[in-house]
Amino acid sequence: MSKVIICIHGRANKPEPTTLNQWWKQSIKEGLKKNTITELEHIDIHMAYYANIYYADVGPVTYTENKEVYVEAKQGAIKPYKKGMFDRLRSISENWLDTPIDELEKHSDLLSKLARSVSKKILGDLGEYYSNSNRRNQTNDRLKDLLIEHQHDEIILISHSMGTIVAYEVLRELGRDKEHQGFVLDHFITMGSPLGLTAVKGNAIGNHKNLRTPSCVKGSWTNFSDPQDFVCLDSHLADDYSANSFSIKVKDVMVCNDYPNNEHKSYGYLRTPEFSNHLASLL
Repeated sequence: MSKVIICIHGRANKPEPTTLNQWWKQSIKEGLKKNTITELEHIDIHMAYYANIYYADVGPVTYTENKEVYVEAKQGAIKPYKKGMFDRLRSISENWLDTPIDELEKHSDLLSKLARSVSKKILGDLGEYYSNSNRRNQTNDRLKDLLIEHQHDEIILISHSMGTIVAYEVLRELGRDKEHQGFVLDHFITMGSPLGLTAVKGNAIGNHKNLRTPSCVKGSWTNFSDPQDFVCLDSHLADDYSANSFSIKVKDVMVCNDYPNNEHKSYGYLRTPEFSNHLASLL
């Protein structure tokens, strides 16, 4: 059985697929080189690219337009996370973050309707994903097709931002898909994930009636968050998502995203010491 890495990017327009895939690969290789003794060797990396579903009219971002191209980290910029002020703030605020969703879960239909409305208004592409079933199905199929193509390989699924939502939805669907019964995902990785936000959890509850690790995830689900990343305001998913039948529960890992002026950027997440060490342990 071969190992394969499948990636899915986040929201907003992106460079063309080959370039984006190469930049993710460079980020991963940079992190492994600087943080571990492991190399990618001949492991294939595939990108579930869906930006052209939402930006077909303008085309991919060109190199000159892209203000956030992949650049190698400056010397000393990649550092392990250290607990500090943001951990204390979260400890103080976790009750007011979690209590509203706990109460609203009792009324999942209302929560789902409210969450879809909020998402559509403030989250751009994600709003389109939730409100436009054709685009949602197209987006999901980009990832689902790749996963099914490699179902006999050992898959490491790496998802970022909105891509973590797409990945979660696809994996929940695959877990109950009779056509692909028996599909197993070895390792699920989320980075900069909004899966902890009330609006997103509301949509998930509306679709699946509960929040848990997808039933097809057999090995691990690891969630990486930078506490300064505005997208993962609720950076801890373990207190929201229960374990699946394999007893797999999400493990939250805090990191320090070194990407300049953007703690949400995928390239920064992909080269953090915590991510690199985790990936090395899977390779």
